[in-house]
Amino acid sequence: MKPLEILKTHFGYDSFRLHQEEVIESVLNGNDTFVLMPTGGGKSICYQVPALMLDGVTIVISPLIALMKDQVDALRVNGIDAAYLNSTLEPRVQESIMQRVRQKKIKLLYVAPERLLNNEKRTALLDHLKDEKISLVAIDEAHCISQWGHDFRPEYLMLARVKAVLPNVPVIALTATADKFTRKDILEKLALQSPNIFISSFNRPNIRYLVEHKVNSFDRLLNFLDQHKNESGIIYCLSRRSTETLAEDLQMAGYNALPYHAGLEAATRASHQEQFLRDDVKIIVATIAFGMGIDKSNVRYVVHMDVPKNIEGYYQETGRAGRDGLDSIALMFYSAGDIVKLKRFVMIENNPEQSNIALNKLNEMARFAELNSCRRKFLLNYFDEQAPDFCGNCDFCLANIDLYDATTEAQLAMRAIRELNEKFGSGYVIDVLWGSTSTKIHPNHKIISSYARGNATSKSQWQVVLSGLVTQGYISKSKGNYPVLKLTSKGLAALESGMSIMLTRVKLESGALALVTSHQASRILLQTLKEVRRDLASKEGVPAFVVLADNSLTELATYLPRDVNSLSNITGFGEVKMRKYGAAFIAAINKYCHDYQVESKIDLKVQRNIRKPSPDRDSPTKQMTLKLLRDGLSVDEIAKKRNLSPSTIENHLAYYIQHKQLQISEMVSEAKVDSIQKAIEKLGDNALTPIKIALGDDYSFSEIRYVIAHIHRNDVGEQALQYYITEVFELNMAEEMELEYLREAC
Repeated sequence: MKPLEILKTHFGYDSFRLHQEEVIESVLNGNDTFVLMPTGGGKSICYQVPALMLDGVTIVISPLIALMKDQVDALRVNGIDAAYLNSTLEPRVQESIMQRVRQKKIKLLYVAPERLLNNEKRTALLDHLKDEKISLVAIDEAHCISQWGHDFRPEYLMLARVKAVLPNVPVIALTATADKFTRKDILEKLALQSPNIFISSFNRPNIRYLVEHKVNSFDRLLNFLDQHKNESGIIYCLSRRSTETLAEDLQMAGYNALPYHAGLEAATRASHQEQFLRDDVKIIVATIAFGMGIDKSNVRYVVHMDVPKNIEGYYQETGRAGRDGLDSIALMFYSAGDIVKLKRFVMIENNPEQSNIALNKLNEMARFAELNSCRRKFLLNYFDEQAPDFCGNCDFCLANIDLYDATTEAQLAMRAIRELNEKFGSGYVIDVLWGSTSTKIHPNHKIISSYARGNATSKSQWQVVLSGLVTQGYISKSKGNYPVLKLTSKGLAALESGMSIMLTRVKLESGALALVTSHQASRILLQTLKEVRRDLASKEGVPAFVVLADNSLTELATYLPRDVNSLSNITGFGEVKMRKYGAAFIAAINKYCHDYQVESKIDLKVQRNIRKPSPDRDSPTKQMTLKLLRDGLSVDEIAKKRNLSPSTIENHLAYYIQHKQLQISEMVSEAKVDSIQKAIEKLGDNALTPIKIALGDDYSFSEIRYVIAHIHRNDVGEQALQYYITEVFELNMAEEMELEYLREAC
């Protein structure tokens, strides 16, 4: 049979896509071949069709067990003899598979790289195959061999010996994401012999790329999902815990959602994946452990609740939407704070070179998120593909764009950069422009001409200006852990000549105020609200930010709520803060509105979806934690044994304290319980940090969590502990850093 006949007979397609036909011809001619084809482009066809035409067995090297199983299952459905060998199979099953290989009954055999080769010698697998005819070796996810790649796997390095061990067998290496450095590295490490190289376009024209600021992200997510009911989607989170919390919140909001991450039991993971593939569940909330090799064509959207670590990962994950070619959406929520946290995660101990690569890739991800130009063009240019300035299917190209004269702001920003000797990043430059009195501002920088000259422009708008100047080439941002701003030759010429500079911005339509954080807030009212906050904080003996964050004050000054109930739509106001602080803030706002004859704009605010407490529920994972505690293990020992964070283990134990299956005395001494309860009575239990500050270093966050659970042990079925787990106990790295700052400041 000819390739097209096999394609039609076994796979049901009438024609090849992209470079599939040329790749197949290259393989059939016995050539080594490198294939770069976008997710959903049909890479597997490139080796599966030749495998059915060549005499012998094709060895497919794949990095994940789940990926092997999915592809083998799909091949078997298409009537193709295929199998996989991995650690999940019993020895007798593995021997049965090898017997079928010897009987020439298997055409494609999937294995992990370490199964094929091991250190300096052949493994039993190649020994078993030495008398069999290997027709082709296919290396899937080939970018895993490159330290320049986004998903480097050390075990892939042993594949560099494939050509030495099997010099007369053609090798095809395939990947969906590889920049020019990664491509070069792949070819060199695999030692492919005069390979034919096929690079398809990275463009996925049916995917719409959207980025939103990470403000009220859960509420915005619900608004988004409301427009895509009954459609399949993947929501990516950075941590395992976040996937479970978000999945529960979505269930409470009426959405059919399940979590997926590597920490779940294998049977649970498989069940959740299967339900999603069968459309029994519409939404899967996952870490990046989900998706590689998942061939579900009708995924209509991919949402990133957290910023990915690199462009390659983002591109690959968003590529899981719209594999059927129909219109799909890739939505990402972005916060500069995410980048700060991720910088610590991407560092690789004792490997500065790899750490630097990872940091540079993370900085490129930040550039993409902060773009003030076409997002598709940026993605394609990143992968060395040319693209027009306008794609018509990303948030920038679809927005009502206004070209405005930004000469004043641009000249001031560039002057500040030069006066700071091009040694500081955007945050410091903006603080100088704003005239920050913080001790982190060097005294010499408080006397330069640009100091405090930009305080009429909001900090977030300054970020937009700096991003626009980077995009248009007036300034550049260095690579590394602490990128600094520098003037380019174009920027220096513009600064010295005083030339006009035009930048772009999104024009706000009527009512659009509800979708952005406003920079229209009255500075007079904002200052008044800060004074109210300071007085409240002083009375309670806590830092001002504990009472209310700056972004909440900005919303108050923007939307002007006139009664306490309206505060439920303002970020940062839960029931406790509405009750404790609401009247004071509302009195200040009402006085301002009366004095200046201003009307409330609260009707323009996106309604906050108040999260209901998730229902109390026991689970096997919580039960395992309790059992290990009963066996005498400490929290840290349980966390290490279960490959979970100590915080997750503490939440499990807090659950059992509240549900009276674990005594508080088993976790916290009686003296400490009394002190913590007194602090909670004074400060409330809606935030842990002020309690911790009040108690001092002799008390831990975990002890406070346990006592809060103890206090609420009679609340089962009402304001359950799950509320505190999702809303209060989410003690992330940023909060710990904030606490360190407070220790120094106090």
